[in-house]
Amino acid sequence: MALFDKPVLMSAGSVFAKIAAVIVLSLVAVRAGDSLIDRVFFKSWKAKTWKTDEARARTLSGLLKSTLRYTVGVVSFLTVLDLLGIDTRALLGGAAILGLAVGFGAQNLVRDIITGFFIIYERQYDVGDYVTIAGVSGIVEEMGLRTTTLRDWSGDVHIVPNGLIEKTTNSSRAGSRALVEVSIAYEEDIRRAISVLQEVCDQVAKEMPVILEGPRVLGVTKLGDSGITISVWAKTKPLEQWAVERELRLRLKEALDEEGIEIPYPRMVVIRRKEENIAGGGGDPGSGPEISGSRTSEY
Repeated sequence: MALFDKPVLMSAGSVFAKIAAVIVLSLVAVRAGDSLIDRVFFKSWKAKTWKTDEARARTLSGLLKSTLRYTVGVVSFLTVLDLLGIDTRALLGGAAILGLAVGFGAQNLVRDIITGFFIIYERQYDVGDYVTIAGVSGIVEEMGLRTTTLRDWSGDVHIVPNGLIEKTTNSSRAGSRALVEVSIAYEEDIRRAISVLQEVCDQVAKEMPVILEGPRVLGVTKLGDSGITISVWAKTKPLEQWAVERELRLRLKEALDEEGIEIPYPRMVVIRRKEENIAGGGGDPGSGPEISGSRTSEY
């Protein structure tokens, strides 16, 4: 059969060898390009050649790597088609008709890319920022023209199409805020309690370099049913507010205990009383049934 003729087999083997070479060269090009991008961005950033920060360098390098992969992939695909004898010029010529046919289906892809371009151009967030987008919160691990990759505190990875991002909340810009509320019993001297809390705040500020401003006692912010609420505020480095809040709660509680200042908690008061039995007309007032009642109060 002609299919198994030696010239045919040699020709097929040559084509497949060329295809394998294209694939290998594509992988090498991607790896070499990634290495070159890292060298240009991060060495320039460390040497302060460009006026940019590490987060921006990581964002732009990730974008260029993503663009490089797409470009190499498209070129390799067209080259393989050409080696297989498929007229790529006719294929590209019919792209307009094909694009019109699938235009409605590709709307989401186009929207993702356009939105991704403006996100990067406007620098709404960078790699390493803690953001909330499309209802998902996490640290940005990777940014591309089509998707953004987040990792939340539980370790789960979320890949969000850029076209779904309508609102962005960036918690890594200009520092974070720590807020701790402490309740004091109504019987306590509030001014003395505020003085004790401020002394603790001053000590914590000296020991925690992640605090940028404060902490300071804002004063009485609420008069509750069982106590008076005093708020403590501090400005911290991005994503450090939770550690500062935990340390403040511990130190404030210890200081209040040392000074004997009471933190209110729910209590129950039970009242027992006797009522006269006057339904039977006279009788021993003390012989009536004992009625017990209770009420709950909070201090």
